[in-house]
Amino acid sequence: MIKRVLIVLILFCAGNSIELSAQNYKYEFDSAFLANYGQPGSLNTYKPARSKRDYTTSMNDYDHNLSSIVSSNFAGMFYPQPYKNFKLDLLLEKDPLPPYYSVEGLYKIDCVYISGFDYYRLWETNKLNPYGFNGEHYMDSLELILFNEDDLGTWHSPLDKTIVTSDFGLRRAVWHYGIDIRVKTGNPVYAAFDGVVRITGYDKRGFGRFILIRHKNGLETLYAHLSKSLTKLGEEVKAGDIIGKGGNSGRSTAPHLHFELRYSGNAINPNRIFDFKENKIISSSYIINHNTFAYLEEANKIRHHVIRSGDTLSGLSYRYGVSVTKMCRLNGISRNSILRIGQRVRIN
Repeated sequence: MIKRVLIVLILFCAGNSIELSAQNYKYEFDSAFLANYGQPGSLNTYKPARSKRDYTTSMNDYDHNLSSIVSSNFAGMFYPQPYKNFKLDLLLEKDPLPPYYSVEGLYKIDCVYISGFDYYRLWETNKLNPYGFNGEHYMDSLELILFNEDDLGTWHSPLDKTIVTSDFGLRRAVWHYGIDIRVKTGNPVYAAFDGVVRITGYDKRGFGRFILIRHKNGLETLYAHLSKSLTKLGEEVKAGDIIGKGGNSGRSTAPHLHFELRYSGNAINPNRIFDFKENKIISSSYIINHNTFAYLEEANKIRHHVIRSGDTLSGLSYRYGVSVTKMCRLNGISRNSILRIGQRVRIN
């Protein structure tokens, strides 16, 4: 027996936002909503509008009774902008269904990738770091369980052999937020942990062909300079699944894998979690605290190059690994600007 209840809610608020385009989906859910509908036992399907029609939310929920659902808890759901009116269709199902979120009917996401951690509330398929969080301000202590056989899955090295060619840290006056690992073009690249693909893309002036995966354990991992991607947006992967092939795409001088670990958009030194010399993981857990992001004080320092005879923007770009476009933007100049000896050019 299926009970159908139609509830029409009109919300006038200026809360969290949803931004949509054909290629980019950005969702943000507020904690009160996730507390009630982001837990196992509920199925949430979002159908964002492309025009000024009502937002419709359909949910199958079999483990909440009607009185607990139709309550003041709806007051803190999520607030679509710029259209503040939306319609809520609530369906109660008796038969258990696996909880997931459906994005525009294109793919489904297990609720753990939306409600597992605070910053997971934002699902963005275009920006690598949409979270707007500065790790320098992180003062808490959080233990992440990186893997277990019960629900988080296992772990796997991103490559069969992990010979580091460029480490995490300051590199040619610009901070390197990951590590570079030697790879032969076409060699398999593996998912480090169980997760779901949040972004696949191509950046010809930077990462080249890359994949970003959101994991159940609270981390996101980035795999860049691939020759080929073997995943698609929203695809769920297991640790050890082949997600792409090594390469030399983008801003790269030789085949390698650029590998990053991130929490809330802020990079974590991969050497704190992986022992690349032994090609193994250091521990089944990792504690995030202020020291995790202490490097940002140094990384965020503004650095300049003093122009000498013979210096060119393209030469500085090659030397520091910063695109000419970015240097022009940082210094308010154009590609055709004349560089004068003694001039200070900002490079980061």
